[in-house]
Amino acid sequence: MNKKQEKSVGKPDHLNWQYNEEPGQKVEGFPWGPHKVPVYLDFEGISISFEKCREGLSYRREDSFGATEKTIIVERGKLMFSPVEPFHTPVALSNHLFIELEHPVMLKPRTTHSLMVTFPLELAVAFSSGKPGGSDVFDIFTLSRSKFTLYGSIRTGVVCKYWKSPVYKDVPAVNPLRQGVMKIDFNNQMAKWVEVQKVVFNAQGMKIYYSPYLVSLRATVKISSEINAETGFIDQPLQGGMSKAPELFSTRFLKLPGRTAMEEGY
Repeated sequence: MNKKQEKSVGKPDHLNWQYNEEPGQKVEGFPWGPHKVPVYLDFEGISISFEKCREGLSYRREDSFGATEKTIIVERGKLMFSPVEPFHTPVALSNHLFIELEHPVMLKPRTTHSLMVTFPLELAVAFSSGKPGGSDVFDIFTLSRSKFTLYGSIRTGVVCKYWKSPVYKDVPAVNPLRQGVMKIDFNNQMAKWVEVQKVVFNAQGMKIYYSPYLVSLRATVKISSEINAETGFIDQPLQGGMSKAPELFSTRFLKLPGRTAMEEGY
């Protein structure tokens, strides 16, 4: 085999990634992809392989709970990761996200103030054919613990994915595979101070953007009375150069409203 042939064959990619939480240490961005076949990745206790087999392409994900294996009947393609809405695992039980603030936030009358919180996310694995619209998600998993809660009364309340978050003034350093950062524009339309302890969001219209170092959302909370507020999302990245994640819920539930009316307090 000559040098030209050796270069064209290439070597498999063996990637090992671990989030560095030590202050002052350089943080490596996560390689979302696309990755050529064959590729082998190890990150956060997950091992993934994507290689050729007799039937096409073979995918395997292994963690402490077991293994997931799938065969894709195509001749060639690439592997791509992206963050998605946190509502698919372990089952699609809810389409609402309930974020409890670690400490209540007091808002001045008739003002708008922006703060940062974290939110849970899930990871999608897609096969990319390289053609426009040729990327299909075939595996979704999460590295965050799934918890649920009820917003409102037992009869009329809504089951929500539950998350508790500190409140930040600036973008915090977080593991981009385990949680994202949401910038919330709180708009207090009342002529009095209000206290916010929780916010609830609908999956519809959730605009997630990501980079190797950060997963982000932008949202609004409009407070109109002592118990009523409206939440929604803004279709803008938190930083420049970010890619837009696929909106899986927006394509599955087109009739859902894009905003959430919080009528049981905030």
